[in-house]
Amino acid sequence: MGLFDKKYCDICGSKIGFLGVKKLEDGQMCKDCQKLLSPWFSDRRHSTVEEIKRQLAYREANKEKVAAFHVTRSFGSLYKVLLDDDKKQFIVTRYSDWASNNPDVVDFSALTGCEIKIDEDAEELMTKDADGNKRSYIPPRFEYDYDFRCTLTLNHPYFDDMDFETSSSIREQSPTTGNVALRVHGDDYLKAESDLNGIKAWANDVLGLAEEEPAEVPAPAAAAAPEKGLFTFPSLPKTREELLDLPGVDFKDPFSIAAAAVAAFTRFPEDPEACYVMLDAIKGPQPLSNTDKAFIKDRFFDGKTYVPRSYFEGAVPDNDYTPEIPYRIRIKESVHSRDILDQGYITLYVKSGGADAERPIVLRTKPSTGEWFLWNHVGILADIRVPKSADPWA
Repeated sequence: MGLFDKKYCDICGSKIGFLGVKKLEDGQMCKDCQKLLSPWFSDRRHSTVEEIKRQLAYREANKEKVAAFHVTRSFGSLYKVLLDDDKKQFIVTRYSDWASNNPDVVDFSALTGCEIKIDEDAEELMTKDADGNKRSYIPPRFEYDYDFRCTLTLNHPYFDDMDFETSSSIREQSPTTGNVALRVHGDDYLKAESDLNGIKAWANDVLGLAEEEPAEVPAPAAAAAPEKGLFTFPSLPKTREELLDLPGVDFKDPFSIAAAAVAAFTRFPEDPEACYVMLDAIKGPQPLSNTDKAFIKDRFFDGKTYVPRSYFEGAVPDNDYTPEIPYRIRIKESVHSRDILDQGYITLYVKSGGADAERPIVLRTKPSTGEWFLWNHVGILADIRVPKSADPWA
């Protein structure tokens, strides 16, 4: 057969252009047939014609699973991990219109492992002196790029793993003072980190792995609740004064300020301005910015008024996130909560009745007074499962 002889696809029989030949172990296929293969499949050259035909039959049958797939949870913004908890199936896709792209629907039982990582790349920022020569800032300043990656390993007939980025690269700069104590991650980073941790928590649950137990480390100040990190409120606050009068709320105790922050957010659906006033009261020297207010408003825009209630005991999707009364909330810490405590920050965690991963709340201390204030609240407003009354598939 000559170089320029006509070639035909061994799969569909169509004529193949000179540049469209895709080699198989015992034949060839066209680029149109190749597009129908799983995007996670990478061993085409070592596959036989019959093996490719079997995969294409699997891919055709997969369309019915896609049509029946109902998203109950979602993690990620670049590549998304979509879960159907009812059918115990998941999808990994980079398309917003994912149903039309026939993504592989994989059973939870096929999952064999999950690895997540955040890659950091630092580059020093330079300035120029009077002669136009590059010089380091004093103290040095850096620009950081972060990549959020996840690898799911699988027992699947056509691919062994799914390796993907859950977020576009995020860029941040060190503070102009060069003081690492002021280097706190922004909202984009915290959201990407929360998604990555959410995937890991789901995978651990599927694989039967126990979550890491919170470290038993003494709190910076003794909690006034019956046990460490547990707060009981007779009612939810409607004003700044009621918030600060809640039992156990003490600015010397970061755990109590984290609990107060969740309580404050429950006020937003009825009175946004009152919510802002309460949050300002526990944010201390740095009140809410207009950007902060816009972000909060956006998180409540699509009717997710139930998210803050979900952190109180007894609030679950089946009862439309109706907490038990009195309102009880647990604030916990992990082994990494105090990694930058010497720089003035602590990251605490609260569990939602509608999510597997615990949500972070970052607090910052004011050394001159020993008081703790709310620093970053993004994690509190992250998505959770919809309540039963809002779920058309319930």
